[in-house]
Amino acid sequence: MTVTSFIAGAAQASFRDIDFDRHPSQLMTQMADAALADVGVPDIAGHVDLVACVEALSWTYEELAGDVARDIGCRPDVETLWVPAGGTSPQDLLHKIVQRIDAGDINCAVIAGSEAMRTRRRAIKQDHALSWPPRPEGMTAIRGQKPFANDFEKRHGLRAPIHAFPLYENALRAAHGRTAEGQVKLAADLLAKNAQVAAKNAYAWFHDAPSAEDIAAVTPDNRMIAYPYTKRMNAIMDVDQAAAIVVVSEKFMDEHGLRNRSAAVLGGSGAEDPWFVSERTTYAQSPAMKQAFGTTLDQAGITAEEIDGFDLYSCFPSAIELALSALGVDPQDDRPFSLTGGLAFAGGPGNAYVLHSLACALDRIRSHPKSKLFVTGVGMSNTKHAATVLGHANHIPSKAKGGPLYREETGIEPVAMTEQASGDAKIVTYTIEYDRDGTPVNDIIVLDMPNGTRTLANAVDTVELAQALLEREPVGRTGKVIHDAETNRNLFAF
Repeated sequence: MTVTSFIAGAAQASFRDIDFDRHPSQLMTQMADAALADVGVPDIAGHVDLVACVEALSWTYEELAGDVARDIGCRPDVETLWVPAGGTSPQDLLHKIVQRIDAGDINCAVIAGSEAMRTRRRAIKQDHALSWPPRPEGMTAIRGQKPFANDFEKRHGLRAPIHAFPLYENALRAAHGRTAEGQVKLAADLLAKNAQVAAKNAYAWFHDAPSAEDIAAVTPDNRMIAYPYTKRMNAIMDVDQAAAIVVVSEKFMDEHGLRNRSAAVLGGSGAEDPWFVSERTTYAQSPAMKQAFGTTLDQAGITAEEIDGFDLYSCFPSAIELALSALGVDPQDDRPFSLTGGLAFAGGPGNAYVLHSLACALDRIRSHPKSKLFVTGVGMSNTKHAATVLGHANHIPSKAKGGPLYREETGIEPVAMTEQASGDAKIVTYTIEYDRDGTPVNDIIVLDMPNGTRTLANAVDTVELAQALLEREPVGRTGKVIHDAETNRNLFAF
């Protein structure tokens, strides 16, 4: 197997003005047009064999990719491709397209994605009726996808990424024997490094480059969301952003003289950890992430040490830390960990963020042709993982195999659960959710039972337990759990 697929064009934009008539499909069309223009082939829309669109969270459409294909002037017989929503969607689509190119089925494809969440939220706040296309009845942006949380997790408040990723952060702290202050400093340092990149990225949402101290400090403008994450440690989804890339075969690239401006897809893969957060075998590592990264590097014919720059999916600091661990890269490594500035500073446009990573990667490779870049995606709660290695079309490693896999089987079995728990239980990890005024409103505790099963619990007394969790390292400590039949929740106390 050889390298067959290349990114020959890209475009991205941030839309800071509020235009209530501008909706996600229009933004995707605009970026697809711009990416095709970047390729530099006359009348290239007529050469497009396939159009794929990342599912937008801010609006749904009956035939999103078909609408964009029509609006950019593709042939009537153009194919469309869809995958379920998630942060790995751009790479899932890319890897599927590479498989189609490998098979000789297509020669030119466009992937586009966008969000208009800022505009939509502004419209809701101002009670402004949007004139966007009618939304299909019963269709949601996460159709075809398993739910983020099961009913057991939801009852205990483990409902969204803001509740889950702090669980990994606290588990990482305990696993590495760091103090609470040391862990927060590590997380803030990683994000401050990203913020410096965002400051130089014209398309980034924030250019203020806060210091690590500012990122970590709890203030009225930077409140604690879920311990230990302040607001500036969370991805910013309230953005209007769009991006697109054009993927071509080697035949198409060489027929049109595109080699000097194209990035080769040297390798790529994906894998999944057990779906539900409560069923993970470990919170301080991601076995699926490590597997996907290893396969991707093997396909590219290089090692992590030979990578010149990374764009590690950065919805929260723990996602970066888990990726570094899976790669065997020290957090103090001098290489960039983001090409964009990350989701907290460059912006987190729903499922489409990695298209911005790939667009930035193409720019970097064009200006630094010998660069090898490693881009990752994360879906759901560090559940789905994807990685892609890119290099210049003129500098393909001799050992590169290409041929990305869409999704590998990991063979990782979920941990068995006890939903109605009673007795002694040991803390595996935890987080504390806070109200806007800084008051703890929920303690989410992951517990291991003596019989080898896992359970979740909240606090008998939320404020009292929150204080105890912060006084000294709680991971590994034992307490008592009881099942409250009235709320159908487990309750924990030391």
